[in-house]
Amino acid sequence: MAILPRHRLAELRHPTLDRVLCAVDAGRASAEAIREALALAPCATRLRFVTVTDRAEAGADGIASLAAHRARQTLEQAQALASARGLPSETELVAAADVVGALLARCAAGALLVVGGDGEARQAAPAPGPIATALAAGATGPLLVARAGAAAGAHDVRPRILVAVDDSPAAAPLAALAGGIAAARGGYVHLVHVQGRGYGSQMRHRLAELSTALIEQTGSEPVVDVACAANVAAHVCRLARDSASTLLVAGRGERTRRREAGAISERIVHGAPCSVLVLPTPAV
Repeated sequence: MAILPRHRLAELRHPTLDRVLCAVDAGRASAEAIREALALAPCATRLRFVTVTDRAEAGADGIASLAAHRARQTLEQAQALASARGLPSETELVAAADVVGALLARCAAGALLVVGGDGEARQAAPAPGPIATALAAGATGPLLVARAGAAAGAHDVRPRILVAVDDSPAAAPLAALAGGIAAARGGYVHLVHVQGRGYGSQMRHRLAELSTALIEQTGSEPVVDVACAANVAAHVCRLARDSASTLLVAGRGERTRRREAGAISERIVHGAPCSVLVLPTPAV
């Protein structure tokens, strides 16, 4: 693929976190999602916590159901945590039997959806819960699966962000968003390119260009790794573990949508030892 003109690359370097939508419940995985959302909220203009329950807030007798009562308590606790950090937020309690469908409908316009993964960190990579798995397969917008125990969302942890990139211009928004998070929280970015065979001049040019942009954005030079491996997702996840990354950023292109069983981004979501941010990459 030909290198795009500089002005076109500039257009691709403006991904935003204008809105963060955080799905919460009473589970431990939800606590990780809240921490991640709060860590990203300073980069956003709007933060909303949403809980989906299959019980209406009040029954026919006018008495609020226990499920709805607990859901509202969870929302209030999340909002209180945001207020303690000086972050304005909104809450929404949704009554719907289809939790995944309700969440996808609310982030259809491009809001970043944050959801908790598995509730316990283990030596093996923790698989996402059923809701996170369904969202990873069905989301077409940006999705952050927060891993319990990864500490990526803790306000006192400097993020170590691993970004999986290829030689297309679509790599620019991935690196730029990672750079924005790193700059806001004093972290650093680690670029990795994995392919089955060696890489040529175009990939070297792309990595140099991404590195230059990240230096301007964060004030520090990113770590860059290039590797040859047949299983891209497995190698990226292994590198995330070996480098103690707190966040892994990957793109989801048209050819890796949910209909393709072997989608790299979905494999990364399942195999990563840390939180994973999956972004839709533009067709260029």
